[in-house]
Amino acid sequence: MAAFVIAHLEVVDSELYAEYRQRLSGMLEAFGGKMLGRGDIVDVIGGETPSEHHRIIAMEFPNVEQARGWHTAPQDSPEYAELQEMRNRSANAVLTIVSGD
Repeated sequence: MAAFVIAHLEVVDSELYAEYRQRLSGMLEAFGGKMLGRGDIVDVIGGETPSEHHRIIAMEFPNVEQARGWHTAPQDSPEYAELQEMRNRSANAVLTIVSGD
């Protein structure tokens, strides 16, 4: 059953974030993931979102295990550890995994 990673971001270093963004697709594909969409929040139509989180990313994985594997890969992969560190330096992020059931 599909799983989705939803990220809420506040970009703090746009140049570094642009580099992270370019390299992200390859790492997603390695875990069976794909980008569904990303962009700035246009309207909050219910409730409140933290004002500093102005960018949303949605990614899809075949299942929860592969989504978790993508996120925990830095433990086993120096390349992904570098990419995750790049994300951590370029943006404040809250990531969640949502099951597709």
